[in-house]
Amino acid sequence: MAFNKGKDKHSRKKMSLKKGTIRGRLKGRFQEKLIERRMKAEPFAALLPHIITVTALCSGLTGIRMALLENWEGAIFAILLAAFLDGVDGRLARLLGTSSHFGAELDSFADVVNFGVVPALVMYFYSLQNLGNPGWAVVLFFSTCMVLRLARFNVMAFDETKLPLWGKNFSVGAPAPAAALLCLSPLIFELAFPSLQFNAVIVALIMVCVGGLMVSRVPTLSFKKLPLNHHHTIPVVLVVVTFLGCLYSVPWQTLVLIIFCYVATMPVVYWRCHLFVKNQQTEVDISSV
Repeated sequence: MAFNKGKDKHSRKKMSLKKGTIRGRLKGRFQEKLIERRMKAEPFAALLPHIITVTALCSGLTGIRMALLENWEGAIFAILLAAFLDGVDGRLARLLGTSSHFGAELDSFADVVNFGVVPALVMYFYSLQNLGNPGWAVVLFFSTCMVLRLARFNVMAFDETKLPLWGKNFSVGAPAPAAALLCLSPLIFELAFPSLQFNAVIVALIMVCVGGLMVSRVPTLSFKKLPLNHHHTIPVVLVVVTFLGCLYSVPWQTLVLIIFCYVATMPVVYWRCHLFVKNQQTEVDISSV
């Protein structure tokens, strides 16, 4: 009996040692995984594009507060700041080599708010609320068009077969920041020329047309796809400096000029796109002969 008791004690000790080693191994593996995860953690520089995107979102939402306070100048500048930051975050991500699917989705959601919801609400508080329910319907229409436009953009970015033949050289429909600027154009015109007043019905028609332009397949100018290289560095810098100086001195007149220039490019872009498609078809016909 004593022999059996000693044997049981020995086996229990052995089992406890085994359990201890198993726990030790599991603890060691857990610590190794934790260290690996910490080593794989992204540096702060990789988070900068996400921080800029969130800052742009906060700037856009601040535009709603400014509109509620009837600070129309502040509301427009909040949206313009959001547009500037929207142009920075993607380029910074590509420069740092930290582009990700999460960043692209975050950018799209921020664009929906900054360029779809905020400008529509600003125009509603400024003018469309005088129309009652039809004015709110215009706000819903514009915001929905922005969502559809960005959803189509994401699909085309993911699957290039959905992109039109001319899509690599031009934008399909009005880009989100340009559409937001066109949506705010009645307010900008009134700030530039106080004697000019837009009827709420005219404002509603402008927003409906801009919303339709966003979801259309009309080719428009895309600044991201301009054929620029290092030879254009000095002229581009001079243009940007001149633009910033004018924006600081006479902001509303400068924005009116930009809107006129952008609208004036539409027929030119459409004509160039037509020539591009015609040349591509000609090359296909020649190669098939």
